[in-house]
Amino acid sequence: MDRVDKALLVLPLLPAADLLSTLFSLRYGGQEVGILARPILEQYGAYGLIPLAVSASAIFLVFMQVVIRIKKLFVEEWKVKWTRWILTVPIYWLFMLQGVYVSTVIMNFLVPFSSFMTIVVRVAFACAYFAGISVLTRPQMRQLPS
Repeated sequence: MDRVDKALLVLPLLPAADLLSTLFSLRYGGQEVGILARPILEQYGAYGLIPLAVSASAIFLVFMQVVIRIKKLFVEEWKVKWTRWILTVPIYWLFMLQGVYVSTVIMNFLVPFSSFMTIVVRVAFACAYFAGISVLTRPQMRQLPS
């Protein structure tokens, strides 16, 4: 398991972090804005978010295992001319998804400290996470066959 695989396996942990930060945010007057989470919160309360986070984690875990397996097949068995591009684009897309999740968690924890939170700050956190994870995984991404 290389650094890219380990970075991909962060995604299944992020729904739990999002749940904890959402509960923290709600305690200080924040609001849930998620498409799925808001109706669940309104109907079942804060405890209704727990099954949502658990199911999201399970889905992401299975999905990441599939992605890691496909990556391994491309690297070891399927010799395709465009392997690097076929793998790089979806992996970086998943890293960007992680960045959005991380920015959500950070924004939720910042709710009690500032009432001025804009989309620009959230985009900045997401991009900073994406840039950081991209730099950390760059050596392994370069080793992918061309």
